[in-house]
Amino acid sequence: MKRILLGAVGVALSLLMAVRAVDAAATRAEKCAAAELKAAGKKAAAKLRCHENALSQGKAVASACLANANARFAVAFSKVEARGCATADDLAEIEDRVDGFVAGLLHGVTAGDQD
Repeated sequence: MKRILLGAVGVALSLLMAVRAVDAAATRAEKCAAAELKAAGKKAAAKLRCHENALSQGKAVASACLANANARFAVAFSKVEARGCATADDLAEIEDRVDGFVAGLLHGVTAGDQD
């Protein structure tokens, strides 16, 4: 179970690395989209680390850890949108999608552990 969660974190982090490889000739819209994806990937990775730590310690996930991941995402995403991206005001939508992704992964990994 821990290996699956670690693998998921690894996938999320590798997606972040792919975003860094954005071509120098990328348009402004592409750069904005890449920066938004980077922020979303970091949020997913941070939330998965919170859950990973909780699972490995046999404890409940720390709400402060999750709140920190949410706050960092909001700040990073706001900075990106302040640059004047074409897709403004989509923070809530992207945040919901990231949270859904994390919840889906957790359900798949921990479904057998629930009584």
